[in-house]
Amino acid sequence: MFARVLACCRVWLSGRLFGLGLLFWHVVALAQPLAQIDRLPDTQSLALRGFATYYDEGEASLSAAQAWASPQLFRPAAERAHRPDAAMRWLRLDLHNRAAVQQNWVLDLGVPDAEHLEVFVIQGAAPQSLLRLDFAAPYSARPLATRMLGVPLQLAADERQSVLIRYRTHGDTPLSLALMSPARFLQAQADGNLLNGLVFGLLTALCVFALLQYATAGERAFLAYAFMSLMMMAFMAQFEGYNFAWLWPQQGVWNQYAPAVFLVLIQAAQALFAMALFDMRRRYPRLFAAYLIYLLALPLALVVYLLFRVNWFAPLFGAAYLVLVLWTSVFLLRQRAPLAGPFFAGAMLNAFFTNILFALSIFGWLPDTQPFVFPKIGYLCEALCFAVALARQLQNLRTQLEDGLRRHLAEAEQLARVEGEKLRVLLETQQRQLQLASAGHDLSQPLASIRLALSSLRAGNEATAQHIDKALDYTETLLGSLIDDARRSHAESPTRVQLDDLLFELQQHYQAAAQAKGLRLHCRPCARELETSVLLLRRILDNLLSNAIRYTARGRILIGVRYRRQGVLIEVRDTGPGIAAGERERLLAPFVRGDRSAPGQGLGLHIVRTLCEQAGYRLAIHSLPGKGSCFSVLIPVASA
Repeated sequence: MFARVLACCRVWLSGRLFGLGLLFWHVVALAQPLAQIDRLPDTQSLALRGFATYYDEGEASLSAAQAWASPQLFRPAAERAHRPDAAMRWLRLDLHNRAAVQQNWVLDLGVPDAEHLEVFVIQGAAPQSLLRLDFAAPYSARPLATRMLGVPLQLAADERQSVLIRYRTHGDTPLSLALMSPARFLQAQADGNLLNGLVFGLLTALCVFALLQYATAGERAFLAYAFMSLMMMAFMAQFEGYNFAWLWPQQGVWNQYAPAVFLVLIQAAQALFAMALFDMRRRYPRLFAAYLIYLLALPLALVVYLLFRVNWFAPLFGAAYLVLVLWTSVFLLRQRAPLAGPFFAGAMLNAFFTNILFALSIFGWLPDTQPFVFPKIGYLCEALCFAVALARQLQNLRTQLEDGLRRHLAEAEQLARVEGEKLRVLLETQQRQLQLASAGHDLSQPLASIRLALSSLRAGNEATAQHIDKALDYTETLLGSLIDDARRSHAESPTRVQLDDLLFELQQHYQAAAQAKGLRLHCRPCARELETSVLLLRRILDNLLSNAIRYTARGRILIGVRYRRQGVLIEVRDTGPGIAAGERERLLAPFVRGDRSAPGQGLGLHIVRTLCEQAGYRLAIHSLPGKGSCFSVLIPVASA
């Protein structure tokens, strides 16, 4: 019985204590919090968001006196009935300077600007206006010339002061509310500048990298990435307050519109980058159509926002882009696209920081956090992941280029083998024709002797002599025709020679020999065709290039083409020892070498001159001792 009574008492006591606890919590929650500050060191700041109470103004606007006279309207952040459609928001903050001396503070609002801002201080019974910034207010209207908004406050020793703030911010961004000394406020701005400088520097480096790669490879994805990086930097400079402070300090209205414009440009740049990265127009027409519709909807949504100032603009299109990116990533991952992984990672990180964490911070679910930190982290993560995707694409392009070059070299080698076999067969055929022509020539000698002997037989038998004479005429005709055919076949018929292919082939052939001596062999071809003998021209240039490499100790060798009125001029320039004017004619003779220690027989220049004379080309030598030489072959217009 006693135990049962004791148990009932415990239940009754627990219920009463629980009820008293709820009542105490309710009283504390309804009580106006008071921020009591002793001496605040210059190196510290005090977060005041938990001490503030809030009220969302509806259609009926309040004056500062009415707001001060209605404390029951204000609620702590935990009990705040947040109204997304509120025209204005009110904030009340009570301060108490417990120090024995007057203190000067700065109330850091944590935003670079506001669409509307009014700050009132309650001294005595009436609110007094401390600051008013309307929609078109210039930068000079703010009390402190800093990129982030700060309101200076001054409290005497043991003074109590209440602050009322009526405001509307971009995207309903909350005020951070930190109290700090003026020195600490300036130091916080400097620290932010340092961090922002690192972010901007990294994005600038990525942007320059993309532009350089675009100039080299010509891929549109690099240009879209550079544009996206620039827009990210412009948007971050906007919500960090640099644009208003440095670029358009007198354009208050434009400064209010700029965040939405930059946000649209960022989303457009992200869409363009995705379209170019995966070549959607050619490979994925359905994805291309979806992104095109999204791009067309962006300017329309911007116009709606600028006209009606609706706060659902950014979340709606952020969610639409997130759905589009998810669909793209899943589709491309299923297609095993090589760049889908980095793209998906960058888009998801950006969505997590910029959309989710930023939104949670705005709605107060992440207290004591700076909302503008999350977009910076999100954009930076996305830029880095997209840079990885571009690096992979660049690697793929180089691999494709190397594979194409290897195929081209293999085809060139195969073509060279075929041409070599063709040349060998042609030479063998010419050799047989020469042998046959030689035999015909030898046979024509005894036939001539028979014709001479035949004259002595004419007197005895004229009919027989005429018969033999006709047979000899026919035989000589056949032999002459055979010799003429051999002569015409032995002389090579001119063909169309593509100078690009010939000079490139010569460069590839002599590149290894030049590199072995530490020389740089350059080629300047041209898209020109010549009607000439490819074998003869190849022999001429072979001798000139081999001589240039043999006698040049250091520097470079250049083979190129120039156009002259008389024809086409092919030049071989070197940085060798040069040739004196008196030595040039001697070196054109057979078995004469300029440097006897160098390998060779001294026939190269003599062969070149002989071949040029046979073909009707003009050989010229220009040289300065110690400066190098230039050997030029002028192919007349008749041959070009």
